[in-house]
Formats: sequence, C-alpha cells, structure tokens
Amino acid sequence: MAKTSSTLCTVAVAGFGLAREVLRYAVEELEKAVKLGDIYRNAADKVFLALVIAVNAYIAAVEGVEPTSHAERRKILRKMGREDLRALYSDLMKTHEEAYYQGIYQPDEVQYAVKKIEEVIAQLEEEVRRRRGPSAPQ
Repeated sequence: MAKTSSTLCTVAVAGFGLAREVLRYAVEELEKAVKLGDIYRNAADKVFLALVIAVNAYIAAVEGVEPTSHAERRKILRKMGREDLRALYSDLMKTHEEAYYQGIYQPDEVQYAVKKIEEVIAQLEEEVRRRRGPSAPQ
C-alpha cells in the first residue's frame, strides 16, 4: 500500500525528531570523550547516524522512498538536485569513517559535523513543512 503525502510528512517529522535525539546522545558522548582524552568512536558513529536518519526522513517526504544504503542515498540526493546535501553527506561520512574505523582523533572535525547536522536537520524539516503547506496537520 502506497503511503500518502500526509503520512510521509508525518513520518519525516518523526524522523527529524529522532535525528535530533541521536545527535544529543552523540554530543554527550563526545563531550565525555574529549574531557577524558578518550577516543570517541561511538560519538562519531551517532553523529553520522543522526545525519542518515534526517536525510532518510527528507527523502521519504519528498520522493516517497527510504534509501537502504549510503550509495542509494547519495544517488537520490543527486537526482533531487541536492548536490549540496550529497556533498556534505559524503564529507561527513568520511569524517565518520576516519573516527570510527581508523581511530583518527580529530574532535574539532566531529564538533563541526555536529554543528552542520544541527543546521541540516532544521533546514530539511523546514523544507518538508513548506512542502506540506498550511492546511496539512502538524
């Protein structure tokens, strides 16, 4: 059964809320790790997960599909004409890979990612709300 536009928007709004929650957990973990001089792999993983959730919510609301891989996400963003978001996604994915898989310790890069993802969530959520229009339920 196909999802309606209203249902997709409702799912997207919930997705943005979840992305913010995951990002809050990431910030808590990052702050603890930096304070202790510890590696912050889990924080970096959650930071990137917040972006994945937000991008999935956005794509679901606009395109009516939920991507299942990083490659599919980037391909859909390019198709949507969102090269800006695709490039940021790829950049932050690299930061995640370096921190999580390679153990490269660059807290300023992860803090930058947090800031950018906060901005992206707000922008995407606003775009979905505008597309929904004034008569759609909140």
